[in-house]
Amino acid sequence: MLALLLGGAYYDVREHRIPNWWILAGFFCGMALTAVLAEGRAGPAVGGYLLRIILCVAVLFPLFVLRMTGAGDIKLMGLMVGLLGVGGGLRAIVYGCFAGAVLGLVKLLAQRILWQRLCYLFVYFRRLFRTKEIVPYYRAERDGYGVVVPFALCLLAGYLVSLIRI
Repeated sequence: MLALLLGGAYYDVREHRIPNWWILAGFFCGMALTAVLAEGRAGPAVGGYLLRIILCVAVLFPLFVLRMTGAGDIKLMGLMVGLLGVGGGLRAIVYGCFAGAVLGLVKLLAQRILWQRLCYLFVYFRRLFRTKEIVPYYRAERDGYGVVVPFALCLLAGYLVSLIRI
């Protein structure tokens, strides 16, 4: 898990995306590890692994549709839940979301655009509820990368904190 998150964080910080080949490598390594650790019950263990990933990605998919997070981040969270189990994966994701909120707030305060982004968020949701039209919240060509939080880095931090069991 640590290697998967380190690589994901590296790509997210460097390229603002997590390559699909990295996610697929993590997926197959996770499946193999699950099968090996199952000690003769590989079928049910791998089935649970796949089910956890599918459910997590399905639940989080609306965040991608609204462009509030990247597809790679959602797939990475699915792998976390798949490998760590529902409880461990969700705990790491919640800690990662907290780290992302803190990092995002620091960036917005440092750039002095907190009020501007809060107004934008309010207007976005007001438009969404009035028109029922789903439009991307974030567009790189309009918003730039200054407001982007490399969420895979936050997930890495959340995973490390979850190991401490705070």
